[in-house]
Amino acid sequence: MDFSNELINFIKDLAPRMSSQDINNELKKAHGRIDYDPNLMHHQCNKGQLLSFIETESLQAIEENQQKSKEIQAYLGDIVKRWSQQCAKEKRINEDHLKYCSAVLLPYGSVLLGVADSKSDIDLICIAPEFIDRREQFFNGLFYLLSSEQGMEQINKIESTSNPIIKMIYKGFHIDINFAQLNSDRVPENIDDSLDELRRNLLQSEDKSMYALNGRKNGILISKSMPDHSQFVQALRIIKQWAKKRKVSSNIIGYLGGISWAILMAKICQLFPRVDLCQTVSLFFQIYSQWNWKVPIVIDESDPEIETFKTLCWKRDDDKRNDKIMQIITPAYPFFNTTFKVHKITFQTIFQEFQIGAQKLGDWNEVLRPFDFFDCFQYFVAISIVSKSSENFHKWTGFCEAQLPKLLKLVGNNEEVYDTQSFELRITPEGEENLERDYAKSLTYFLGIKKLKPEAWPLFLRIPITQFAIELNQRKLQSFKNEDEFNMKIYVANVTDIDQLRGFLSPKMFDDSDSVVKKIKANVEDKNGSAYLVKRISSIQSSGINQDVLNDMF
Repeated sequence: MDFSNELINFIKDLAPRMSSQDINNELKKAHGRIDYDPNLMHHQCNKGQLLSFIETESLQAIEENQQKSKEIQAYLGDIVKRWSQQCAKEKRINEDHLKYCSAVLLPYGSVLLGVADSKSDIDLICIAPEFIDRREQFFNGLFYLLSSEQGMEQINKIESTSNPIIKMIYKGFHIDINFAQLNSDRVPENIDDSLDELRRNLLQSEDKSMYALNGRKNGILISKSMPDHSQFVQALRIIKQWAKKRKVSSNIIGYLGGISWAILMAKICQLFPRVDLCQTVSLFFQIYSQWNWKVPIVIDESDPEIETFKTLCWKRDDDKRNDKIMQIITPAYPFFNTTFKVHKITFQTIFQEFQIGAQKLGDWNEVLRPFDFFDCFQYFVAISIVSKSSENFHKWTGFCEAQLPKLLKLVGNNEEVYDTQSFELRITPEGEENLERDYAKSLTYFLGIKKLKPEAWPLFLRIPITQFAIELNQRKLQSFKNEDEFNMKIYVANVTDIDQLRGFLSPKMFDDSDSVVKKIKANVEDKNGSAYLVKRISSIQSSGINQDVLNDMF
């Protein structure tokens, strides 16, 4: 990658304790040939603003949250232990061996790295001996045992994915429990010391269990590779807060998830081990706003099992899942591309936010300013997931959310539909939950659309939306064979006026003085304003999936 003179000058100024040769060598490790100019360009880091942000966002109070998280983990760990002991008795395991047969519950992801906040999921992995299987004991026995616990809410099992999990909410914390079935009747006392052997033994048997164990291994390798772990944690917390504020943090919809942000920050910390917190965060934006994204992000930490897993490792040329748009690679073997859900539309949004952050460096208030989604786009498409059954709602929404990136790929990859020079498209990373008159619950995502050229052709969405409906119907019939299909629907509609928008948004969106509704209402007479869209086209219904198809929107 060829870095511009401006970037190299910036790097040199932000690394006063590193010589020109040091910087050059560090970047060569990452990218090979570099155009380097030793001339200096002064750049100020306003540390006061950044520290004020940390205090305002209560990032320093995360320790209190971590204590609550540990208590919940211990509580769930006791349940898992009792459940596994019962499974052992049912399998008539000798009582002398029972104490060696208990499943364990361990954290991974943001909890393991120490960057979880009150809104972060608690990611846990249940590691069980071979006589406990995923389908019968985990998704039935443990699931129903957890369901009966007082205070457990919205518990749901997601089985038909590459990463099967049990999801729930307990005491306000969103919890995901993954599962790994060992091929041994004992669970080692010190799991972390045995992870390499456990993964090696699973090589020819159960890949989902091996990848589940890798979730823990990745966190260990990232932490181990950091020259200053405390500073890495602080910097990562800031970037994760920034990503939430700028609405580019949601792995399920095609943005970046926690592991991706961790690897990105770990790479910066490795390249520049002797800069302070403010400089580290600044370098994050400067580097990634000019990164050649055809080059994968890989941190420098070798997994000792490289040769064992070499045949299963992620290979750039074999990765067909995201058209090589973006590759952020896990350090544990077998390698895994954490950004396989990223597509053309979300990649452009992420990259644009890196560039905006880099342009505004020097004023942290501007860099960290929340993105006002409804104020930044002219037109909106509402994608509403609805259910007449509260019990099925979370299962149905989880299913639909996993499919939404496919809709965005259908739009973004169709050059006849979407021209990046003429239109900007962006989807909200999280759905807006609301109660509907005809349904028990609904969750709505919004696709914002902005014309970049006045003479741009109309944006035809009929074809990709229809294709999405057909594919979604097929998957729905496979996944919800025993459900009443007419109780669960998904609607796609263009938002035509203020009253229609009110039906999609929760009441809190109407209360603030700067609410989206007031902003849109001010422009309701403006044919080019954010509230105006052309008439809605007739509804298409197929296998319980409704959609209001858009036509000649602009």
